[in-house]
Amino acid sequence: MAKKKRYRGHFRKVCGSILPNEKFSGKGHAAHICKKCARKSKARKSEEIAIACIYSVLSYPKPSRDDRKMIENYTNSRSERVCSEALTVLATFTRPISSDEDFPNAD
Repeated sequence: MAKKKRYRGHFRKVCGSILPNEKFSGKGHAAHICKKCARKSKARKSEEIAIACIYSVLSYPKPSRDDRKMIENYTNSRSERVCSEALTVLATFTRPISSDEDFPNAD
């Protein structure tokens, strides 16, 4: 017996959501880009993909060196939006943890 799929449809790389297969064109289906996102400009699409890539690192409990390096490279991006998002995510990794946060009711 085959495994049951977790969801119906196809994942959109640009928007990060799931749509039914009918919402994709022939070439867009393989590239994970729906018809609506295909109409966006190339710069806008690459910006949204970069931001999705940046925030996907937050799903890992401990990011690797390559993940940190990727985010640091995005801080040098031409797009202000991508740069600010990368700086925000990078700040969450480098924030020092004080002893009070570890044990709030230690008294």
